[in-house]
Amino acid sequence: MALSEPDVTAFLKTFVSTYEKGDASFFDLFAGDASVFSVSVPTRIDGAEEYRRGYEEQFQGKNRRAQILSPEIRIAGDVAVVTYHNRVALDNQSTNLRSTLVLSRVGKDLKIVHLHNSPLASPGVSATRGGRRT
Repeated sequence: MALSEPDVTAFLKTFVSTYEKGDASFFDLFAGDASVFSVSVPTRIDGAEEYRRGYEEQFQGKNRRAQILSPEIRIAGDVAVVTYHNRVALDNQSTNLRSTLVLSRVGKDLKIVHLHNSPLASPGVSATRGGRRT
């Protein structure tokens, strides 16, 4: 069964809710073989269990605020790509990220098969042109 935008929107609400609460069920939203690029790790994280092991302890029990801003949802059959700006506030600090989620049906459930977060450039950093700073 093909995904629909309401399916993806409902999933995003659960994604944000479990993340904000520091709920361990957040990690259950990932497919077993999901890949993750995080701003705090220089290499790809392979698999939901590796992601859980690396982040669960610092994740749980901390309330945070997350905002998915300007999401764009693209659907192709059973796969959705969601790009958005993510503003996360934790311990009186705010971080702004560019994020991409790739969602797919795994059995009856919608799961994250890939997550990529990258920081937004600092205001003082110039854009690049042809691989060089201008």
